[in-house]
Amino acid sequence: MNGDRREVGDALDADGPGRSDSSTWALFRDWCVATEQSALPADPSLLARFLDAHPAGVSTQRRRVAVIDRVHRRCGLAEPGHTVTVRLALNDRRREKAASVRAAAAAIIEQVPVDGWPSGLFGRRDAMILTLLASGMTPTEITVMRRGDIAVDSDDLVISGDHRIPGNLFGDRPGHRPVQIYRRWAQVQSILDRAATTRMVADTLDPNRAPTARTCQTTDSVPAAHASEPLLVRIDRWGHTPWGPDPLTRTSATVLAQAHLTRQPPTHRDRTATPGAGRDTAAAPALHDDCFLDSNYYAHGTAARRRAHERLSDMGSRLDEINDRIESLLYRLADIENALDPERAEHGVKDVRRNRATGQFHGGGHPR
Repeated sequence: MNGDRREVGDALDADGPGRSDSSTWALFRDWCVATEQSALPADPSLLARFLDAHPAGVSTQRRRVAVIDRVHRRCGLAEPGHTVTVRLALNDRRREKAASVRAAAAAIIEQVPVDGWPSGLFGRRDAMILTLLASGMTPTEITVMRRGDIAVDSDDLVISGDHRIPGNLFGDRPGHRPVQIYRRWAQVQSILDRAATTRMVADTLDPNRAPTARTCQTTDSVPAAHASEPLLVRIDRWGHTPWGPDPLTRTSATVLAQAHLTRQPPTHRDRTATPGAGRDTAAAPALHDDCFLDSNYYAHGTAARRRAHERLSDMGSRLDEINDRIESLLYRLADIENALDPERAEHGVKDVRRNRATGQFHGGGHPR
């Protein structure tokens, strides 16, 4: 205990604090002792409860958080004040805005589509956006979230280990509790993890299929290989997501949420993901193939495509480098011709300059 006090004292003295800083830490430490909690390190939810137990003005509460954060920082520990939970406790305006978003989202959350292609795909993602914003998070905070940042704890969602989203966030709406909303979006991501094909996702979202056929075996734990991927990703109008998961931008998240909350959601015409669906194929001859694929052929194929995507990611810069080398060689040839025949070389230089402007060279290449 004495060692901890000396460490805390050194942490406070490092920035030359006044007596109020020491008294603030003493107040927090004594409250933790009385409630049988750890003051160092302190859990963000514990800090939020401390602030609730000791009401004060906003400036006083912020100073308290700053002192407690400084002690943790000087001791090499994570600062509990840099979390959504504590920021909500310190910001009345943010809490009021979250309550407003929550009330508006509760009125329309049941209208957000969860089935159909691609409307169900967009709907599942957008419902996740509304849920996170209604819990008090900002567009910036939700667009930097990773899949490993969210966990299920009974009926609640827990973000980054401290921000808890209760099961009754939207009131009593069966089928639209936060955990269910998250699991529906996680189901889509789980399918894309195994086989990045829109047809499989479309089959899962098909409302005409039997419920058992649409059930996907998913767990609440995210595979380690995908834990660092963005939770919310961009989707093009055909329902495709980028090979390399591309996070949704703050502006896009804001625009999408505002559209839903004002009852003007973006419309997505349902499409058919199966090639040839709706056409008469009765006359088509049956094809027999002696090639048998194992059950993991989707995974093998998509893994190969991902590897190819990574290896060819710098192909544009490589082609530019080749063009630069071709251009350099052509100028060197022009210099040689100039030494041999000045009049002929002048025409060669003009050709090089013209080809350089159009991006066309005798050695192949591509326009820039």
